Amino acid sequence: MRIYRLDNPYGLLFLLIPLLCLAVVILSRFFFKKGALVSAIYGYKNFRSLKIYGYFVSLSLILLGMSLIAFSLSKPQFGIKKEKIITEGIDIMIALDVSGSMTTSDFFSYSRIEGAKNILQKFVAKRKGDRIGLVTFAESSFLKCPATVNFDLLTKVIGKIFIDPNKQSSTSIGIGLASAINRLLQMKDNANPDSKIAILVTDGINNSGEISPEAATEIALQTGIKVYTVGIGESNEVDVKLLGDIANRTKGKFFHAKNAGELGPIFDEIDKIEKRKIETLEFVRYKDVGYKYALAGIIIMISGLLFNGLFFKRLG
Repeated sequence: MRIYRLDNPYGLLFLLIPLLCLAVVILSRFFFKKGALVSAIYGYKNFRSLKIYGYFVSLSLILLGMSLIAFSLSKPQFGIKKEKIITEGIDIMIALDVSGSMTTSDFFSYSRIEGAKNILQKFVAKRKGDRIGLVTFAESSFLKCPATVNFDLLTKVIGKIFIDPNKQSSTSIGIGLASAINRLLQMKDNANPDSKIAILVTDGINNSGEISPEAATEIALQTGIKVYTVGIGESNEVDVKLLGDIANRTKGKFFHAKNAGELGPIFDEIDKIEKRKIETLEFVRYKDVGYKYALAGIIIMISGLLFNGLFFKRLG
C-alpha cells in the first residue's frame, strides 16, 4: 500500500512566508495604495477587467510557487506501508561451497561454480512467496544475503560470487551447514520448522572445520529442519555417503549432479517442495519527492514574475 509522509513536518512553518506576503500585498493594495497598475497594452477597451485579471493571475502564480517551494522543505516522501502478509511459501537458506575445487571446468564449457550459480539463479526466479538467503563456505562460512523476498537482490549477489582459481582452500561442510541452519533458526517470526529447509551444495569432501558435518546434522535433526544436499562432480570426488546420510537423517533428499545437465532437474524437483503459510513483514521504503515540488514551485513563480513584467508596470 502506497503511503505519504513528511520527513520534516516543521518545514510546513515556511508556508507562513507566502501567507505573510499575501497579507502585505492586501494591505498595500487596499489600505496604503500609492500607485496604480496600468496595462502596457494601451487602448484596450476592456482595460479595467484585463488589469484586474492579469494582476490576480501573476500574484497567484508567485504565491503558489512560493508555497510549493516552502512545502518542499518539509521533505515529502512516498513509500510502501509496512505490513504483515500471510503468504504460501517456505524459508530457505542455501549453503554454497566456494572452495578452490569449485573452479574445476568439467561442467561443459564452464566451471562448477558458474554452473551452480546459473542454476541457483534460475531456481530463485521460480520461487514465489518464499524467503531465500545464501551463505558461502570453504574453510569458514560467510553470510552473503540474509533470507529475503527481494529475489532481484539475491540474484545479483549470486552472480557476483567469485573464486580465485589460484587460491586453493579446504572444505568445511559442517561449518557451512551449521551456518545455514543458524540463520534459519534466527528467523523467529516463522517458528514452524516444517517450513524451513537448508540446501547444501558442494563438490568435495569435508576436510576441515571446528564443526563436523555430523554435529551440524544433529542440530538440524533436533530443530526439525530438512536438509537437501547436492553433490557436484564425479563420485570419487564427492562424499556421497556423507551427503546421503545428512539428507536421510533430516528427512530431506540427496542429489548427485555429475554435470550441468543433471543439476537443472535436481533444483526443479526441489522447487516442487510443499509450500506452507508463512508470515512476512514488509518494510517501508521511502523515496524523497520534495525536489519535484521545489522545481515546480520555481517554474511557477518565475512564470508569475514574467507575466507581471510583460503585461503590467507600476506608475508612481
